[in-house]
Amino acid sequence: MGGSKLDIWHSEDEPRLGAVLAECWHLLADGVADPQHDFHLTALATTHAGLGCTLRTVVLRKVDPVARELWFYTDLRSRKIGEIQNDPRIALLFHSLSDDTQLRVQAAATIHHRDGLAETAWCGLTPRRRRDYLISGPRGLPWAWATSGLPAELEVRDPSETESEAGRLNFAVVVCHIGQMDWLFLTPHGHRRANFSWNDEGRLQTSWLVP
Repeated sequence: MGGSKLDIWHSEDEPRLGAVLAECWHLLADGVADPQHDFHLTALATTHAGLGCTLRTVVLRKVDPVARELWFYTDLRSRKIGEIQNDPRIALLFHSLSDDTQLRVQAAATIHHRDGLAETAWCGLTPRRRRDYLISGPRGLPWAWATSGLPAELEVRDPSETESEAGRLNFAVVVCHIGQMDWLFLTPHGHRRANFSWNDEGRLQTSWLVP
């Protein structure tokens, strides 16, 4: 699913809000489909009781415009899991230099582990991608020396299908249900900004904003 780049400077009319929202979904879909696309990686912010908030990069794995969902995968032992369990409100930041676009997303996150959704996602992973879930011990655990956390033999080769199955218990899918998107189009001619929000009944409200 690829969309043409939005161009508001070489057309007679400014784009309508509906076209901007469609462009946001196109960019997100391109981020899933193309690992080289700027939207393939996103900064995820969660609430932390002691630190106030924490930030890290995650990989965008699936986009569903109808359900207003974004997916990413994570290790069940990572700190973000506990933070989401304590407060499911999360924020995502996408930025594309090539598309002159920043997209900020507010969402509610749901963790899926050893259910049908997670099992289907796990079965779609190659052994190489499953290797990320074979790390020994919780993520962020202090260690006496620099370590990958992997068994030594798996630092130089991919796990076999059988070996990779040990990671299944650590694999989780986080589904982010979007409540709001803030779009910012950056150009030297003057920026454009728009907001899209959905109420509890799923009704969309749109507005242009001062950048």
